[in-house]
Amino acid sequence: MTGPQAVSSADGRYGWLFVFITFMLTGLGFGGVAMVAIMLKPLEAEFGWQRGEISLAYTVVTVSTALAGVGFGRLSDRYGPRLPAIFGAVVIAASLVLLSRLTGLWQLYLGYILFGAFGFGAFSVPLTAALTNWFTANRGLALGIATAGGAVGQGVVPFIARALITDFGWRASYLYLGIAYLVVALPLAFLVRNPRHPAAGSPCAAAAVAAARADEDGLILDYREALTWICTAVVFCCICMSVPLMHAAALASDAGLGPQQSAAVLAILMLAGAVGRIAIGRIADRVGALNAYMLASFWQTAVAYWFVTADGPISFYLLAAAFGFGFGGVMTCFLLTIRALVPGRIAGSSMGLVVLFGWVGMGLGAYFGGLFFDWTGDYRASFAMAAIAGVVNLAILSSLTVRLRGATTARAAALG
Repeated sequence: MTGPQAVSSADGRYGWLFVFITFMLTGLGFGGVAMVAIMLKPLEAEFGWQRGEISLAYTVVTVSTALAGVGFGRLSDRYGPRLPAIFGAVVIAASLVLLSRLTGLWQLYLGYILFGAFGFGAFSVPLTAALTNWFTANRGLALGIATAGGAVGQGVVPFIARALITDFGWRASYLYLGIAYLVVALPLAFLVRNPRHPAAGSPCAAAAVAAARADEDGLILDYREALTWICTAVVFCCICMSVPLMHAAALASDAGLGPQQSAAVLAILMLAGAVGRIAIGRIADRVGALNAYMLASFWQTAVAYWFVTADGPISFYLLAAAFGFGFGGVMTCFLLTIRALVPGRIAGSSMGLVVLFGWVGMGLGAYFGGLFFDWTGDYRASFAMAAIAGVVNLAILSSLTVRLRGATTARAAALG
């Protein structure tokens, strides 16, 4: 374990409980974000809004989550993740209840601003950053399991929402899920533990300081340069992933699949993403975070465009499973990569910054995916944009790999 907290067997056992808490709360957060995709057609039918206008709600929630994540990440570096988790659990539930009452487009955006900025954004980065400091060995596996909650939530919550819409309508879907979120999320948030700081002058404190210094001495690049590389890459990475996440269900519906079959496409994609997060997280423990990130990025890029060629349930399900596995690995590995390139003492603020750029990419991809559909009448241009963004991401990551090798060689020569 690295970071300021004391090391004990009790801490080790709690670390795995923390993995479960993060799994569940992250799942609820991402699941609520993904509900926008399921609400596209019901809101279009009731209010006559265009898909680009409704898709902008996804942009609003992703950007607000990202901006809040930077601030809450900095707070968690200093004070711990417990209070942000409790606050966020209350707000995500309240925002869903408020969305059940919306009558105008501005209310849709306001509801998702509350969900992102003061709900999901309050605990997403703090929990993830704190988790990386509970583990040294098996960090990739632990983070893979924890972040798999996001994929499970993005698959399960919209599927449940679709069933509720079919039986009770979209307003009841928001309301019932808001109540369920409060019942599940708030008790979990109270289980979050702030890291224990050892007393000054104690052996544990000296060991923590030595571990932190070793952590910084092992960095190849200045962390500011590393952040610049990863923040740039993750924008394009997330544009690539967000088009299928936001529009695959609507594309399937346009191709003739029924409401539950279309929701199943998203559910399969997300559940495959959960498997990908764990599997590729484990691979990252063996081959390194950046190498695993490049593997997962190549995987999702190679599959993205082919959604527009699908013509039936089986082809949609197979593509969803294939894309989901790669997309899930990306979500774990970019966090592992930034943790490997920055000191542990600023893990929260660094991850908050990278997640900010990632959410910006998610918002851009979702919005332009809907806008290109409105302009052209189909999704070919939208999914082509996703594939091109994926190629740009891979080019940036390849350049970063070359830069790291050069820096490693220069350091070895200087020491020699």
